[in-house]
Amino acid sequence: MTLTNAQRGAALMVAGVFCMASMDVMAKILGHSIPVAQIVWLRFVSQALLVGGGLIIARRPIFTSAHIKLHMLRGLATTFSSYMFFLGIIYLPLADATALIQLGPVMVTLGAVFVLGETIGRRRIVAIAVAFLGAMLIIRPGSSVMSTASAFPMLGAVGFTVYALATRFVRSDGPWTALFLQGVFGTMFSSLLVPFFWQPIALPDAPAVAALVGFGILGHLLMIRAFAAAPAGDIAPYGYAGLLFAVIFGLVLFSETPDGVTLLGAVVIVTAGLYVWYRERLTQVQDDNG
Repeated sequence: MTLTNAQRGAALMVAGVFCMASMDVMAKILGHSIPVAQIVWLRFVSQALLVGGGLIIARRPIFTSAHIKLHMLRGLATTFSSYMFFLGIIYLPLADATALIQLGPVMVTLGAVFVLGETIGRRRIVAIAVAFLGAMLIIRPGSSVMSTASAFPMLGAVGFTVYALATRFVRSDGPWTALFLQGVFGTMFSSLLVPFFWQPIALPDAPAVAALVGFGILGHLLMIRAFAAAPAGDIAPYGYAGLLFAVIFGLVLFSETPDGVTLLGAVVIVTAGLYVWYRERLTQVQDDNG
C-alpha cells in the first residue's frame, strides 16, 4: 500500500507529536530531582550539537541567515515557553498543562492581527474567545481546582505565540537552519540561568535524561519531515494528537484522571483551534483563487 503525501505527512506528524509528548513525560519524571533550568539547557544544547553536526556532515552552511535577530527572538521565546511549560507539567496533571498550552495556535491568530496587521472575521474572533473559555473551564477561577501553577502553561503559550510569529519571517532559511539556530540561541539564553541551578545528574536519572534528549530531537526531526512531505495546512490539525497522548500518559504513568469539566475544557480548546485553522485555510484558498 502506497501512502499519499498527505497520509505520509500526517503519519510523520503524529509520530513527531508522540515523541514530543514522551519528552514531556521525561521532563515530568525528572522535574522533582533535576532543576527545570538544567532540563531546558540539556534540551537545547543537545539539539544544537546534533542538528549542527548533521549539517556539517552534509556540508551545508549553518550560520548563513539574513534573519539572525529574528532567530535570536525565536530562541528567547522558545526558551521562555519551554521553561513555563516544563514547570506546568511538573506541578499540574499532564493533560491539564498540555491542554492549556494548546491555546498557543489560537493566540498566534490573535497575535497576527496586532503584530502583522492581518484581519480576521467575527467567526474566528468568537472561536478565539471560546478557546479562552475552555481554558477557564480547566482552571476554574475561584474554585479549589485553581492553582497558581496554571499560569505556567498559559505563559508558555504566550512564548509559543512569539516564537511562531517570528518563524513566519525566517521560512526562507529552511527548516534545518531554523532548527539549528533555535537550538543555538536556546542554548545561549538557557545558559544564562543554568549555572545558578546546575547539579550533578544522579546515575538513576541518566536514562530519563537521555530519553528526554532523544525524544526531543527525534520529535523535531519527524515534524520537519512531516512538513516536507505535505503542506502545513493538511497536517497541522494532527498536532492536537499530543493532547490525547498526554491524557493516556497521565492516566497510565501518573494515575492522573481528568474530571469531566477538564476534559470538556480541553475539547473546547481543541475544537476552537481546529475551527480557527479551518477558517484560515479557507481564507487562504479563496486568496489563492483570486
